[in-house]
Amino acid sequence: MKIKDIMNTDPITVSENSTVKYAAELMTKNDIGAVPVTDSKSGRLKGILTDRDIILRCISKDLNTNTITAGDIMTTKTVTVCPENSVTESARIMAKNQIRRLPVCENGKVVGMVSLGDISRSKLMFAETASAFCDICNGEDE
Repeated sequence: MKIKDIMNTDPITVSENSTVKYAAELMTKNDIGAVPVTDSKSGRLKGILTDRDIILRCISKDLNTNTITAGDIMTTKTVTVCPENSVTESARIMAKNQIRRLPVCENGKVVGMVSLGDISRSKLMFAETASAFCDICNGEDE
């Protein structure tokens, strides 16, 4: 099974110039824990902003969410997958990098998002994928 078969094909994104407050509001409204951050002109992926980024890099430092931008606090070394990646390989990538969400990109642009929840709900849950979940839960890195 491929990531394109289970990914969210209508991902919520923000531009690097969006305020953290706006991003957090989108995340709350859509019940998601991360948003890809894109270049405001080209639409290319620049990073990812997670609920953890907001807490550790903004709230805990008492920064103003109305003025700090997604680009200021996003994670820039974003791990991504392609739509043609297998679900099992994507789960392994998540385990190796200790992440729960992956932007799905083609030619540098976000075409979807996939989460651990998406993978766990996939109809074909291979033993390898289950093993990757165990690695993530146990905090192990291969």
